[in-house]
Amino acid sequence: MRTSRKPEEELHSMFNRVALALVFTLSFLAYTGSEVTASLQLVPLILFAAIVFLKVLCSDAVLRAMGSLLELDGLLFVFLLSVFIIGPSLVSDYAKSFPVALVLFIYLILARLYMAVVPIREIVEAFFWSGVLSMAIFIPMSFTALMRSVQTLERFMPFSFHPNLLAFDLAGYACVTVWKIVTGRSQEKILAAVVGAACLVVIFFASSRGAIVGLIAGCSVAGGLMIMRTPKDRQKRLLRWGSIVGVLLLGLVLFIQNSELFNNTFSFVDQVLQLTDSYRGVVGGFSGRFERWNQVISMFGDGTFLIGKGLRFTDTSDSTAIDNSYIVILYETGLVSLALITWRFLSILRRFVKAYFNAANPGSRALYLALSLLLVVLLTNNIVARYLFGIGNPYSLFAFLLFATPTSKMEQWGTEPAKDSLRLMNQLYPKLQRTC
Repeated sequence: MRTSRKPEEELHSMFNRVALALVFTLSFLAYTGSEVTASLQLVPLILFAAIVFLKVLCSDAVLRAMGSLLELDGLLFVFLLSVFIIGPSLVSDYAKSFPVALVLFIYLILARLYMAVVPIREIVEAFFWSGVLSMAIFIPMSFTALMRSVQTLERFMPFSFHPNLLAFDLAGYACVTVWKIVTGRSQEKILAAVVGAACLVVIFFASSRGAIVGLIAGCSVAGGLMIMRTPKDRQKRLLRWGSIVGVLLLGLVLFIQNSELFNNTFSFVDQVLQLTDSYRGVVGGFSGRFERWNQVISMFGDGTFLIGKGLRFTDTSDSTAIDNSYIVILYETGLVSLALITWRFLSILRRFVKAYFNAANPGSRALYLALSLLLVVLLTNNIVARYLFGIGNPYSLFAFLLFATPTSKMEQWGTEPAKDSLRLMNQLYPKLQRTC
């Protein structure tokens, strides 16, 4: 049972969700043109800056938001991290390094101010509706190309999207639809199921193995957390039935492995995901990624890994272009930046998990479980992608907002529902006494 809020607060909250959903959506739609330009990518960022100005700088919460910058984690993950990003970018041989680093620093401050006053639930809500709006626009625009991909089994590569970037964004949208299926109203559940299914279909035909593995890892972790939170007697029952189902599925696979149906299914999946392809398959080192990773790591002998070459420096040469966020951050901004970014995301994930186990009501549990799912998918997918710490697409921007959230606010995660319950009991107790 939720406590009622003032109409003005509801109106402001609605405006904030709509505006932020528009930011996420515009960030996605920037790739639906014939080419991606800096001006298109700046449009959602300018809108976000305007939202921060209206939401924070023109409100009574401005002092609280500004004070969050001076908290320990603000000094550490905003200012110190920015020093290690801007420093090597300032002296980088790549002309775009410093401007990109400066923009990232500005939006790290804006995200910090914004997250100091905005509830995490509003961010997730806006991200979900962005997924609905993005898919409502994207599917009709790309339907012909998608049907061609379904018929020919060629890799789905619409507009200016790289297939892996498209799948990465849709993996984030798919995760948040699960949350809405669990917690939404009946109409929202149906809408979320349709959008989630569409996301999964596009991810499959975009042939993004990284996104698929990320989703499998995320679902596995989320399933494990759900089992751990269930009572002991139900855990044993779930494990027993899970073992039985696993054995039955294994037996079924062994029984039909030589059948025509199994061979056709495997051939279909292999042709779409190109698992045995000479270039993109396992034998080819997944599109030559392993070779490029080794090539870049071999350059660390000159001390590059300590301070980095500058933001986006890996764009300057095909020989150093890699798809691994952790190696990219290490190569471009150095060891300290990688340690700070990785530690921050892992600590946020730990807080989500802790909040999930401490949450007092099903709605809060579902929220923290969905956030845990989103972060596990993000961290796993970025082993073969380079979108971990940035603002150039909706999923990365969503993670960027989580990264900037003040730790003092994170410490409330998992305790707020309990406080709400206590407040509700304090309101009801006098009424019960009068009734009795």
